[in-house]
Amino acid sequence: MTTERSRVRELLDRAAAGRGTDPESARKAALEARTLARASGLTDDEAEALYTLASIAHQQGHTDDAFAFAAEAVDVAAEGEPSLTLAWSHHLLGVVHYQASNFASALEQSLAALQVYRMTGHETDEGKILHTIAAIYQSMGDYDRAIATYENAMAINEPLGRRDLDAMVLGNLARIRGRRGEFLPAVSLGRQAVELAREHAPQLIGGLLADLAEAYVGLADHASAALCFAEARADWEYRAAEGHEFATSEQLNILVSEGRVALRCGQTDDAIASLVSALDLADRTDHRELELEVHDLLALAYKQAGRFGEALAHRERHFALHREIFTDSADLRLRTLQVAHDNQTARHRAEITRLQTIELVADFAAQHADADAYHLEAFERLASLAEFRGGNTTRHTDAVGDLSAEIAHTIGQPPEWCERLRLAARLHDIGKVAIADSVLLKPGPLTIEEFDEVKQHTVLGRRLLSGVSTDLFALAAEVAWSHHEWWDGSGYPNGLGGKAIPLSGRIVAVADVYDSLATRRVYKREWNLAEAIRFIASGSGAQFQPELVDAFVAVMVARHPALKAELN
Repeated sequence: MTTERSRVRELLDRAAAGRGTDPESARKAALEARTLARASGLTDDEAEALYTLASIAHQQGHTDDAFAFAAEAVDVAAEGEPSLTLAWSHHLLGVVHYQASNFASALEQSLAALQVYRMTGHETDEGKILHTIAAIYQSMGDYDRAIATYENAMAINEPLGRRDLDAMVLGNLARIRGRRGEFLPAVSLGRQAVELAREHAPQLIGGLLADLAEAYVGLADHASAALCFAEARADWEYRAAEGHEFATSEQLNILVSEGRVALRCGQTDDAIASLVSALDLADRTDHRELELEVHDLLALAYKQAGRFGEALAHRERHFALHREIFTDSADLRLRTLQVAHDNQTARHRAEITRLQTIELVADFAAQHADADAYHLEAFERLASLAEFRGGNTTRHTDAVGDLSAEIAHTIGQPPEWCERLRLAARLHDIGKVAIADSVLLKPGPLTIEEFDEVKQHTVLGRRLLSGVSTDLFALAAEVAWSHHEWWDGSGYPNGLGGKAIPLSGRIVAVADVYDSLATRRVYKREWNLAEAIRFIASGSGAQFQPELVDAFVAVMVARHPALKAELN
């Protein structure tokens, strides 16, 4: 176990180190860590791997994947003691909900993150979670709670010396005060934020100065506002010349603030110049929220300038973009809620099946002394039920088990492992008991949504079989989970590739596909031996590991010597 734990930790450290510079390699390392952790029963490490996958997906803009991985991380981590992984998984779920404008759920998840984080005894990043909660309140228009929460974050950060977070919090407080027309406290808070950012968070300088300039304009101190804008521009030009990284949104915020201030001061031409530059940058970098505001401001500026045709064009574009953003936001919110619903449905199905299976197992417990024996008999009945529901007999489960064991023998695996695989492989499709008849028995092609439901049988099978803590059932759970992964990484449910896929899953993948081809189903004819074998051979290096394909062909020729000439 020590060796497995060390390997998992090595993979997780590699994933963490490469997340910012090489996210694809980091993702592969995290996937492999998840596989090894699950196979070794390392629940905490499995949860950490899932959270890492979620954060990488979120970083790459794959919102649905981020939500699904984070939700599973919460499920796995919740089985143990309160942990940082559980806290940050809740926090990421909150962020995804927040980005989908699903503020109620965002607040619920973020508050759960705060509660778990406090239970871990850590303090360093509590202010960060509070900052997220305050931002949610701010977006909901609940400025009083937002201010109170920001101030709470400041109080938490003070003894910890998190001056970078202090600068961010003060800046947000200054922005809220300015939006409420409270320009004097906005200036005071903004100046404090700028002074802290100069030393501790230089990447925030430009945006903070732009907000401060607007607050000065509110006090009619145009000279100070001009100095702030000049310093903000000089800072961004200096960092660009030095090759420092800075967010495009910072440059955009400066341009938009300059346009907003110029418009307020009646300097129409200056406002249009700044806003046109901002619009071009927002369009090139896909900052649609800022683009929306710029169209609104340009419509006002062109109207003030008497250029009514251009004003109308920007007003129409503002309305069109607003509808587009609203539609996309609604779609994202629906997808997010659908993922949550699907995960919950899958958990409920697995739990129902698990409870039903426990009842079956209890019936046999009195008749069998060996744990594997009575559990196996019960589970085999359940697996048989899945086959019968699909219009097949139990021959498929037995055939896959026998062929898997023979392939394992051929590549030199220990005899006891091969025999264990023979039994474990019979349960590879047990998760199909939870798939709807309308999908499982459909004679024609499946829709994308129906195929996604079928894919869930791998996850459901693993959850079902993981309820028995013996070597045989650990192997069976591994097989159920991984036998639809492809050697080239394009399989499901996790897109594992190469030797990141457990050996058991790689072997059963070959045996399952072959026997499925050679068996008549409601949706296909029965293939003859030679054409089924040729199909497996054609997948060598893509769907299947080449060495296992060679072993499979050797087994089939040994079973049917007359095939040798035909295959050649």
